[in-house]
Amino acid sequence: MSIDEVELVVLDLGLGPIEGSLGVFDRRPVVLVHVVTDEGEGWGECGALDEAAGGDPAARTVEQLLETVGIPRLMAVAQNRDGALHPSAVPQLFGSGAPERMMAATLEMAVLDAALRVAGVPLSTSIGVTRARVEVGALAGIPEGRRLDPLLDAVAVAAALGSRRLRVKIAPGWDVEPLRAIRQRFPDLDLQADANGAYRLGARTGPIDRDDDARRLELLDDLGLTCIEQPLPAPDLAAHVELRELIATPIALDESLASPRHVDQALRYGACEIACLKPARLGGVLAARRAHDLCLAAGVAAFVGGLFETGLARGANAAIAGLPGFTLPGDLSAPASYLSLDPFGYPPVIDGLVAVRTEPGVGPAPDPELLASCTVRTRRFAAR
Repeated sequence: MSIDEVELVVLDLGLGPIEGSLGVFDRRPVVLVHVVTDEGEGWGECGALDEAAGGDPAARTVEQLLETVGIPRLMAVAQNRDGALHPSAVPQLFGSGAPERMMAATLEMAVLDAALRVAGVPLSTSIGVTRARVEVGALAGIPEGRRLDPLLDAVAVAAALGSRRLRVKIAPGWDVEPLRAIRQRFPDLDLQADANGAYRLGARTGPIDRDDDARRLELLDDLGLTCIEQPLPAPDLAAHVELRELIATPIALDESLASPRHVDQALRYGACEIACLKPARLGGVLAARRAHDLCLAAGVAAFVGGLFETGLARGANAAIAGLPGFTLPGDLSAPASYLSLDPFGYPPVIDGLVAVRTEPGVGPAPDPELLASCTVRTRRFAAR
């Protein structure tokens, strides 16, 4: 399979809006890579959001890196190898920084999608997944004005749709009251809090006393939460270990788990009891499988996290969520619930479950008309 052409496609989609401690997100630029080979084609999707957040680069940063480094290098290496390039070799072409990992994940997905389509094999089969359906979790952001009624309405919608888990964004000053209100209204809901690193242990300046942060998190212990996700800054594994001794609610890590190496470090340090693994951040499908294997060997429960993807990457995430170590519902709600448009499509969520794709490739091909309607720029790179 030789690479004849690569197309860089950028979409502009509406998002949410969704608010968390990292800010408000209301636009979703989607950077796509379309690989055309002598035998077929494949698509890859970048997980970067509109602005840099949580250690992840902005979409524009990855787009520029793809344009100036990633795609030219991919095509040059493929040409030097007489056109042959195995998907597993793609991440090895680039560095280990956050923008490079996002770029590698995008290119790997496109090459893997093309290879699997040619071979007639679905992604799930290629990574050893046997589950036909996986559990779906939903997300509730911080409502505008921090009002309880809109939050409870959003939770009611998620519960009515059968979501197996609800992840609620929290921040200092918006934590105990909203979570307690949800628990009182929905006593049996599988509920977790997501802080995006907003809390601190020790001294703090500002309107909220950071000495109170651990005590505020301790107040959540009687709410029966599945976990508190990324309560403290991503680099501070030692503080997460300390916090584990102070609260009873299990601690999950998200932003701290930026690569399989970071996952290994966190597990060795004992910094988390649950892992949120995001394939785009980790470096791609194959890196996510390695991170999953590390968690499985360590006996740490995991779930697949999301970055507000289209049906292409979210469908890939659903397949990855079928691996045995992903025992908790993942961020696998339908893109139509948060994006203004999804040119790739997504299976229906029924009773909190979504089917794992069985057709060849990583995900579905886009609808040409829908894709054209939201495309803001493209660039083609032809083989020499």
